[in-house]
Amino acid sequence: MIQAESAWISPEKKISPAFIKISSGRIAWISTSDQRRESTNLLGVKSGKDALIKVKGSIAPGIVDAWTSFAPQGYAGERGSSAQRDVRDSLPIQVEMGDSQLYSQVIAAREAGVAAVYLSPGWSQLRLGVGSPAEFTKLDLPLVVATPMLDFAVGLSSGDLFSATYNAEELYDAFVEAQDWRDSFDDFDEKTEEFPEKLEKYQEKLQKFIDEHGPDAPEKEDADEKDEKDAPKPPKRPKSPSAPEVDGNRELLLAAIDGKYKVRVQVERLADLKIVLKIQDQFALDMVILGGFEADLLTDELRLAKVPVVLAATPSHHGGDAEGRDFYSRYQRLIEGGVQVAIASGGADGHQMMLLTRAGDLIAHGADASTVWASLTTVPAAVLGLSDYGSLSRGSSATMLLFEGNSPFDASAIFKVHKPK
Repeated sequence: MIQAESAWISPEKKISPAFIKISSGRIAWISTSDQRRESTNLLGVKSGKDALIKVKGSIAPGIVDAWTSFAPQGYAGERGSSAQRDVRDSLPIQVEMGDSQLYSQVIAAREAGVAAVYLSPGWSQLRLGVGSPAEFTKLDLPLVVATPMLDFAVGLSSGDLFSATYNAEELYDAFVEAQDWRDSFDDFDEKTEEFPEKLEKYQEKLQKFIDEHGPDAPEKEDADEKDEKDAPKPPKRPKSPSAPEVDGNRELLLAAIDGKYKVRVQVERLADLKIVLKIQDQFALDMVILGGFEADLLTDELRLAKVPVVLAATPSHHGGDAEGRDFYSRYQRLIEGGVQVAIASGGADGHQMMLLTRAGDLIAHGADASTVWASLTTVPAAVLGLSDYGSLSRGSSATMLLFEGNSPFDASAIFKVHKPK
């Protein structure tokens, strides 16, 4: 049981004072008053109230990082197609130090106030495979907790973000080909149903040919006068339909079209963004944009398509921001345009520590504090489908921040992280 000076329940709601009951790593209840009660067991024995821990400062929910580089040790070097690789298949079992690489990443994220992340299947390939949202266990290892997602990267290569290794047209063509394949499979089913009837008609034609031209057929007077090449030919037997070739990469695309996967696309340039939105519209995909350096130029389209954008909190990797293209300007235009924006570490190790600093910079430039806090909590939680994260409520995660001062964005304020047991 924790008593704090205040609590940031959600971006729009704060309470003071705050009493929070924690049980099994989850919030049992939260209130502005002490709700502890004595209880009596079946034997009539009374038990005292839970011990109350008073802390100085404010409590806030843990940050949700919707774009990280978390992956099991050795995952990137595994054999097989990167397009079909599923990060869940390589997760370690929940034993102490089951994966030293993941353990160190979780520790660093927790120290930065992060409560949940996205386990990435990789980067710098057109088709990256299947990743998954994850929370942290008491052993400091990730645990998959939400629906997996299908990852793509457009116009990316290792080293230079804008060298167009792949373009969005290739991604569009892949979805079109998958849909055409499905249509051809429907044609195959139809042809399979029609084949018995065609075979029956062939048998009738063949029998008629045999009756008229077979060895037992009556001889015709002019039979010897005709050239052999002019002799009647038997009917051709219809070919049985061939099933379209099955392909695992295509199956994943079709699963995304069917809504089984949310689609994440790392894309920066305007031309590619337009094509990616065309893919989203044509195939009705549940889509998320990562990076989106020029996404603010398409705010209306993104808002109407209900496609959120995840921006990286890392320093600019665009070779210097031109006037009006700095992080704050791009963020603010997206927000003012009605686009949901999450702020994430951007797929680089150790950059979780920059999340609150980057958020503080936005506020210092004039961004609304509640909106920025939502970009670190409720918005990325919604992007990842994590209903138990991003706010403080009954049943939500007890990974929380304790900070002093007016807000967690204050660089001079000390903050600690409560790790649930």
